Amino acid sequence: MKKVYIIEDEKDISNLYKILFEREGIEIEGIASSGSAAIDKIEELKEKIEDIVFLIDNRIPEKSGLEVAKRIIEISPLLKDQIIIATADDTITKDEVKELGIPHFLRKPFSLDELLATFDTIENNGE
Repeated sequence: MKKVYIIEDEKDISNLYKILFEREGIEIEGIASSGSAAIDKIEELKEKIEDIVFLIDNRIPEKSGLEVAKRIIEISPLLKDQIIIATADDTITKDEVKELGIPHFLRKPFSLDELLATFDTIENNGE
């Protein structure tokens, strides 16, 4: 069972994700509201990072979601399949995300079912 690490600066949205994942029996590894906080936590988690799915909003303070994703991939290139970039930001495209090797991209607003389906895809590919 994979855990999820939520990187989202809007508290209402991160709380919604938290409730959704907990209801599905998915453990929350943590929630960060800025890129810098996320990277600090990721550095701490290095040893057990392969069990984590990262749900990253691209528009977060200090560092963008893509910058956070790049750091995760630097730590372990295999983790690119465990990153979900979620954004309402029109300046970022699915192609840009794919160029980083990240297959999971959700354009906000998306349904909670879409989010869970993406998480399930990641979890099922890892086994």
